[in-house]
Amino acid sequence: MLDYARPGARLIFSCGWHITRDGQDVYSNTFKILVKVAGWFARLIRVVELEDQVEACKRIFARETKWTVVCGSDLEEGDSQGLPVWSQHVGDAILKSNITRRTDFALFMVAALENDALFHEAPAIVGCQTPSALGESI
Repeated sequence: MLDYARPGARLIFSCGWHITRDGQDVYSNTFKILVKVAGWFARLIRVVELEDQVEACKRIFARETKWTVVCGSDLEEGDSQGLPVWSQHVGDAILKSNITRRTDFALFMVAALENDALFHEAPAIVGCQTPSALGESI
């Protein structure tokens, strides 16, 4: 897709929290173990190759194209709660709830098309009505 995008095209990609743009994300040991085990199992049954996602994001980050890589939290079903909140790094307090409505994830991706502040960013998102987004301690 990157190679065939028209000049000036606005590109939006999605991934999980396991992608880091600048190495400043903070992951719990539980999360790291889960990614290792789930990644190994997914590769074993040929469902997902997490290293492919990491490599794809490295290529995206190196491009001058107008891109955004949305790093989604865990997803849940349900009615929209509104545009998710975001932070530049996984591990930031606002993301602690680690849950976003699936419809709101899509809403954020569409909104990112017109948000110049998200050019060349990899925002990690969480639902706007979650305790961490509302400033409540979890």
